[in-house]
Amino acid sequence: MTTGEQQRFYLRDEVVINNSADRAWVIIHGNVFDVTPLFDGNLTSSPKKIYQLLLAFAGKDLSDHFDRKGRPVYRISKDGVRVPEFPPVVIRNASTGKRWWNDKSLIIGKITAQERKIRVINNLTFQIQEISVCEEDTIADIQRRFCRFNANAKNYTWRINIESDPTADLRPDKTLTENGVIHDRYPPAPMIWIFYQIPPNSSEQNLTPNTNHEST
Repeated sequence: MTTGEQQRFYLRDEVVINNSADRAWVIIHGNVFDVTPLFDGNLTSSPKKIYQLLLAFAGKDLSDHFDRKGRPVYRISKDGVRVPEFPPVVIRNASTGKRWWNDKSLIIGKITAQERKIRVINNLTFQIQEISVCEEDTIADIQRRFCRFNANAKNYTWRINIESDPTADLRPDKTLTENGVIHDRYPPAPMIWIFYQIPPNSSEQNLTPNTNHEST
């Protein structure tokens, strides 16, 4: 996310796309690690193969190579030596001196327990955008996600229906489920209505909301 606020939960699709040396994430038993700092200057140094192997797994779930406590799984080699199944576990974070998989400073969040789809409809344009969110996301989190489609997402009141009844307003500090929007795996996805609210102290020329970022 580009809002400057740390995201708590991630969709697996969000991890998959972070698979380069410039932005490399991996998953270990639900924890999302940003291992990008490990590659700083190391892909061209010696021994570089160990870093290239880790980079090859960027964007993937490495849980099979770690036990339930997050410790590396070892095997006995043909020479009778105890070696890690996943060799890059020996890499240390230069900033902390810790093995990267044991470095909490590299954990940026968790994988969601449940991906949810919702349809967001703008009452001004009647454009509908279907998006995927995390079950754990609050409405405020979802608004930040929705900024990629509408830069003014936080200036809208989010409601469960088109009625002006204040009880239909979704509480920004609560999740969809906590707001009464129950998950149903069968389509169609729940509909969320957004109503533009004029920001306080806005000048007359800024009363029209920016809807150029929305897509159908």
